Amino acid sequence: MSVGIASVVPGASAQAGSQASSGKKYYLDCGAGNDSATGTSAGTAWRTLARVNTVTFQPDDSILLRRGSTCNGVLQPQGSGTAAKPITVSAYGSGARPAIVGGGARAAVFLRNVQGWEIRNLDVSNPGAADGTPRTGIYVLLEDYGTGKHYVVEDVKVHDVLGCDCLQPELENSGGILFKAAGSSTPTGFDKIRVSRNVVSGVDNIGIGTLSQWSRRTPLYPSGSNSFVPITDVHIFANKLSDMGGDGILVQNGVDSLTEFNIVNGFGLRATASHAAILAFNSDRPVIQHNEVTGGAAFPPSFAFSVDAANSDIVYQYNYSHDNNGPFMLLCAFTGTNTDGATIRYNVSQNDKDLLLGTFQIPVIANGCDVPITDVNIYNNVVYSTTATALVGTLHPTPMTVKNNIFVGRPEGSTIVDTVGVYDHNLYRNITSVQPGDTHAVTGDPLFVRPGASGTVGVLGYRLKCGSPAIGAGTVIPDNGGRDLYGFRVPSDAAPNIGAYQGPCASR
Repeated sequence: MSVGIASVVPGASAQAGSQASSGKKYYLDCGAGNDSATGTSAGTAWRTLARVNTVTFQPDDSILLRRGSTCNGVLQPQGSGTAAKPITVSAYGSGARPAIVGGGARAAVFLRNVQGWEIRNLDVSNPGAADGTPRTGIYVLLEDYGTGKHYVVEDVKVHDVLGCDCLQPELENSGGILFKAAGSSTPTGFDKIRVSRNVVSGVDNIGIGTLSQWSRRTPLYPSGSNSFVPITDVHIFANKLSDMGGDGILVQNGVDSLTEFNIVNGFGLRATASHAAILAFNSDRPVIQHNEVTGGAAFPPSFAFSVDAANSDIVYQYNYSHDNNGPFMLLCAFTGTNTDGATIRYNVSQNDKDLLLGTFQIPVIANGCDVPITDVNIYNNVVYSTTATALVGTLHPTPMTVKNNIFVGRPEGSTIVDTVGVYDHNLYRNITSVQPGDTHAVTGDPLFVRPGASGTVGVLGYRLKCGSPAIGAGTVIPDNGGRDLYGFRVPSDAAPNIGAYQGPCASR
């Protein structure tokens, strides 16, 4: 059984060197090395990043930095590996992971127009003044390159990268771990990106992300620049992000991307525009699942998750959002874009906030920007808030389909303001008015085991006690994903439970 952000996460990518290596190993000791040495053993290690940057590395080569050492400057090595024989950057010796301190440069680790690289076991920072200068921790930039293949960033600590809050891919961007496809003459993209088990903190704009200037496609994003080039085989998992100035994790131009088992604690904290903890943009069939999000900023409005512009068939499932100072979910396509197909299922939103901006109310689930989103299905979620005035609201005449959800508002009552949505078999508790048209509405106490519990284990509190009116009171949803938040099978031939829990009734 899995529970939300389960302790069991996908396996690590295969370590380079599992087969006999045909490449060379190069050693860097920024404390005691010598740039005039050969660099091919620990005893003949180089001393500076500048020396490393003069070499064009070959497939299966390794660059090893001494643990306990600190290297100031930029690592910008040359050469490309392959998926079978990548070039590896890692550590040797004992002690703390080796540090690369960029000192406010464009990037501390800069891979430009190369492919077939794997980076592990480093401490990367790029401190500089909070002056809006674009900076990145690890930056992979392809310009008029074609499709770059095979990039792994695993078990790296990236921190202290203050930069700009610059959202447009046509501009320079800031981030912790950033992949960008740029240029205007040669269609450029990425294939196979793995970003896993990293710790990212104190970063502006984007914690982990993909961006592209190759984005224009009809009808989703006809106003984008250059013709669309997909970014394929993207897997971002088991990362821990905190103190994010803007977005936590963003995938742009992804096709069948998977973002899962990540924790984002604090986002939108130094923002000039709205941000989300985890989202996709201009992507096809992104799946965002088993993530935990908390600590979002109130202003500018920050959202745990966003069904953003120019996406098709996005799925948010098995996520746990709690104690954010802004809403749980935004559905938002802006002028010049279209978004079609969104499934939001088996998630828990606990004590996320609604926002009042002047006279404008932004609810916990907010359907509204410039352009309506079509084919939105929201089912078997729990939205629980002891403080939010508004739980759901919509600005558009395009209806959402909302079924099998449990809505629990504040004791004095919360609202659902949606006159066009199709509501069916939802359970309402402390809601001022049951949705018109929900002819199978259930009202009363859902009998959660322990709602509102703090921290990661809080998601366990939304199992259902014996006698809950939500048990067996839902309606069958076709193509329901097969499993609930807790790993139990969702029945397709009998009435399911309302809410995110489909297991046997719980006594505690």
